[in-house]
Amino acid sequence: MSDQAILDQIDSSRASIVGLLASAVRTESSNPPGDTRRVADLLAAHLRERSLDFQILADEPRKPNIIARIGTGSPEVLFTSHMDTVPPGDRRAWRRDPFSGEIVSARMYGRGSADAKASLIGMIAAIEALTMVLPLAGTLSFAAVSDEEVGGVKGTEFLVDRGLLRPNHVVVGEITHNRLAVAEKGVVWLRITTHGRAAHASTPWEGSNAISHMIRVLGAIEQQIGNRLKGMSHPLVPPPSLSMGTIRGGIATNVVADWCEATIDRRTLPGESIPEAVAEIERVLAGLEKDDPTLQSDVEVVQSGPPIETPLDAHIVRLAQVVARELQIPSDVVGYPQASDGRFFAERGVPTIIFGPGSPEVAHTPDEYVDLDDVITAAKFYALLGKRMLTADGNAGTRERGNATRSTGAGR
Repeated sequence: MSDQAILDQIDSSRASIVGLLASAVRTESSNPPGDTRRVADLLAAHLRERSLDFQILADEPRKPNIIARIGTGSPEVLFTSHMDTVPPGDRRAWRRDPFSGEIVSARMYGRGSADAKASLIGMIAAIEALTMVLPLAGTLSFAAVSDEEVGGVKGTEFLVDRGLLRPNHVVVGEITHNRLAVAEKGVVWLRITTHGRAAHASTPWEGSNAISHMIRVLGAIEQQIGNRLKGMSHPLVPPPSLSMGTIRGGIATNVVADWCEATIDRRTLPGESIPEAVAEIERVLAGLEKDDPTLQSDVEVVQSGPPIETPLDAHIVRLAQVVARELQIPSDVVGYPQASDGRFFAERGVPTIIFGPGSPEVAHTPDEYVDLDDVITAAKFYALLGKRMLTADGNAGTRERGNATRSTGAGR
């Protein structure tokens, strides 16, 4: 089947693609709580109707994952995106119902319309188109996963750790405005706890105030680490960052706090080490404790994922650029400003790119939307890239896994 026939097939399926996306947006899958069963049922019914074989695998019943495959053998190319979304938040901030799938001027509105149900539906449309060019010279896999918005433990991490996904190349569907992203920052979430000694607030000198200790700790971290990060940069991704996320402590206003807890979000550049980022914070705390023996603290890594940087000469990057030029969309590479499930593959040496419709600026915001023309373009990109990667000429030299993606830092 020719490339043009594939593109024509996707164009002729526009109404079906838009209809499936609208149904997915109307099916709430907010995380928390992260129950994606209804979306999984919707997608499974669609795949079954199209006679596509699939499995449903779950580490937790409320958080199923769907894996479908066409073709056989090696290499294996994986298309993957997530079914869960962030909650809509205050609905009064929305001009349109967040679960309506309303269409206005070729834009579909609703929570998850861009992040990332548009990518999911585009990938399904691509697989449907590619069933007409079988046999492929390898396997094209599709994974619709749960739990991405809260770290991916019950989704991609579960599938990868159990060996249920072992691709040679990965395309992650995320909101890149249909730009080819080859890099993203790493992330580590830390929980810092300071300890004190309770006393009556009328005689605070009799105790040791854990909240006061925490104020000093956070100030020192911002001064010593935050200022250093201001001088760092990378050509593709935003600067490294340090954000204080939450803080809580004490039991009552008239009691000297004997504990305080804060969480920190640290984003690392490609080339930075996650363990070193943690160790740097630990050194700041050790210095404070040395100067003041009454200050006691603990640091715990809540979750982490390494940065991604896939080289420009990786086979999947080169072919993705070819496809982008054929579709007359930008072919130069960019970075992805958020974090994706791609890290689970990149840290294992699997060449990984990120591509999908939707603008990062609208993700997690009221009146989230996606341009429907961009959804169709994404479907075409996925289909042509899948064909290029899995033809006898296209996949030459791609059977070896693991030497084209660099990721720095410890895995989960």
